[in-house]
Amino acid sequence: MASLHFSPLLIAISITIFIFLLSSPVSSVTCETQKLPPQRSFDHCINFPTFNATLQYTHADNQNLLSIAFAIDAPKSDGWVSWGINPTGPKMFGTGALIAVKENGTVKIDEYNLVSAQIPYKKEKLPYDVSGLFVEEVNGVITILAHLTLPEKADNLSHLWQVGPVVGGVIRGHAAEKVNDESKAPLKFEKDANNNNPDSPSAHDMKKSGGVVMMMTKSGFRFHFGLALFLLGFMSM
Repeated sequence: MASLHFSPLLIAISITIFIFLLSSPVSSVTCETQKLPPQRSFDHCINFPTFNATLQYTHADNQNLLSIAFAIDAPKSDGWVSWGINPTGPKMFGTGALIAVKENGTVKIDEYNLVSAQIPYKKEKLPYDVSGLFVEEVNGVITILAHLTLPEKADNLSHLWQVGPVVGGVIRGHAAEKVNDESKAPLKFEKDANNNNPDSPSAHDMKKSGGVVMMMTKSGFRFHFGLALFLLGFMSM
């Protein structure tokens, strides 16, 4: 069998690709990996399809009370992350948001009303009760915890999750990209999964779809990682 010869440049490029694939982070914020202590346990969990985020929740229908733990990748530098609800539909204005601001390595959380284009982020108490508001960053993941008393009139209850920049301590608007536009959905609780509206995604449906997205991401990494190993082994023959 004739010997195969490869230029040093080709070998160097292949090694660079291999190192890049090896160092590329694999998404870890999923319902399966987010383990909270027993005192913070929740009944259900949603894998969001965007921004590598999850929502764990418990809904007490008789009290109209929602307890949540929203987890998302922390900004690499100054920035903000948020989760909020809108009783009138999946739209930005009219949303009551819990926004965590990361600045100089410190994370703080507060309530904001998204009022209008002129005053997009108004720091004030929300029109419904919020208690136990807490935020922490652990291993590059920000987790927001809270108890919310849901609005009584919320026929089109939706939730939104976003990320954006912070400049000079001031929250700036998020990007206007497809991923931002897709970071909203009707908020259907697990008990409503079998309602009469098949076009309305339930929490169970979102969990399944999000899990598939995450599985494809991890599988793709393993495939390219294996391919790089094969190429390096083949070139050394």
